[in-house]
Amino acid sequence: MAQQGGDQFYSALQQKAQDAVASIFKSPLLTIQYPSQGDFMWNWQNGSQIFNQATWDYISAKIADGDYTGSAQLSSAGGYPNADVMILNSMAYTLSSANQALMIQTQANASQQANTVVMDYQTTYGEITTAQMTAANVSTKYDYVVAYICGSVWSGATPPLSYSTMAGARNLAALLPNRPPSSDQVITDVSIYLSMMQPVLALQDETQKGQWVLKCLKANTQTPTLQNGGIKTVNPNTGAVSANYTDAFGINYSTQAISNDLQNTGRTIELGMTTSSASGSQLSVHMDAQAGFTVGSCVQFAVSGGATYDISTAAGTSTDMSITMTWAGYSMIPVAPLAWQQATNVGWFWIDAIIQAVANTGKDVDGFHFVSTPPYNFGPLVSGGDFGLLTNLLIANYPTVSITYRNANYTSFKESWSEHVSGNLTLFGFIKLGSFSQGAYGSQFSQGSDNSTFTVTFSASPQVISVPALQQTAYVIAGAVDTVSK
Repeated sequence: MAQQGGDQFYSALQQKAQDAVASIFKSPLLTIQYPSQGDFMWNWQNGSQIFNQATWDYISAKIADGDYTGSAQLSSAGGYPNADVMILNSMAYTLSSANQALMIQTQANASQQANTVVMDYQTTYGEITTAQMTAANVSTKYDYVVAYICGSVWSGATPPLSYSTMAGARNLAALLPNRPPSSDQVITDVSIYLSMMQPVLALQDETQKGQWVLKCLKANTQTPTLQNGGIKTVNPNTGAVSANYTDAFGINYSTQAISNDLQNTGRTIELGMTTSSASGSQLSVHMDAQAGFTVGSCVQFAVSGGATYDISTAAGTSTDMSITMTWAGYSMIPVAPLAWQQATNVGWFWIDAIIQAVANTGKDVDGFHFVSTPPYNFGPLVSGGDFGLLTNLLIANYPTVSITYRNANYTSFKESWSEHVSGNLTLFGFIKLGSFSQGAYGSQFSQGSDNSTFTVTFSASPQVISVPALQQTAYVIAGAVDTVSK
């Protein structure tokens, strides 16, 4: 019954979360399945504006469909950029069959001049190696000279000069300020070659641009640097700053604003349920208009020594309970990877290339294509997608859990239960509400109108709240996720 209980809990919480932020956020939310990566360290930068490594670990995850209805689960840290590189490595920019045939015929007509370009270049500057062509992301020696050496190295242009731009220049040498003094013959050769290739220059431009885009995206994602927009991170436990750069993510919401949101405990998200006896030792649970299900345990309280208590079987309690979970104070946090900027070649995230490759699958058209099948399922998470990216995260203070017992014995419970013990709460035996280092709970209780009714309230212990700034955590309720549309 764990699956049924999880489905109904996450489904009900998803609706409550959506209702709570409906006035400010219209996109669908998915509850984040616990533990995934556990709780969220929301204080995302230190005083020097260096990004919190634990925050980065969370928001850089790849998001997949969760195990329960309306839920999503996170990969390990860095899962999204790692997957992005694998997908980019499976892609290429290719021409349609008709345009490829036109390109081949035109190149054949200009092959003698292409050989002259390569021969004169190699005579002056040495043999063009396979390694050099691979690094330049070209497949032929004449493209190495024309597209890479002239279009990029000698021009110094970002993005590289297109074939059309070089062909249309009255004086090609004037566009190449970084050319060496010995380059006159090569430039003359290239000008003649471009003139002969005039019928397909636009196609060459497309191919050159597509290859350059993929090269930049892969390089910036695999090897982030200060120059291409990479960031350093700070260890929240030690304060040490990383030696290396990592792929940049950003949060367009100040830590002070998040803190203010969490302190606004008048804003709440509340989820209620009732229990009663079922067959044997089972409990029947009904939750906020859900169909209901049976479980062996409703709420468990585990203390640091290892002992676990099933609250419904504690002395003086009963199976007749009303349980209310209240998240008081919540914040919606926008998160995003650093978008790639063509003009500066800064950033690493440009989903358009992947979207185009997905759309072009099985089509004979110019553009980005998959040359090998990527190991991911594109599309919505609810359809089994596993290449999702967090765009917003709904966090809150740890929930207060109030359990009101009926047909119970307050006197017996009071004699057996200690309010001084702290531990962790687990719902239905598998939904954890924090860990000892992040979400330890303490309890208090009070009698109702008579001895047969009383309420036990669990709330986060002071040691959870009073921690260093970069280690402050919050409970993750839900998130908004972007995926690649098929």
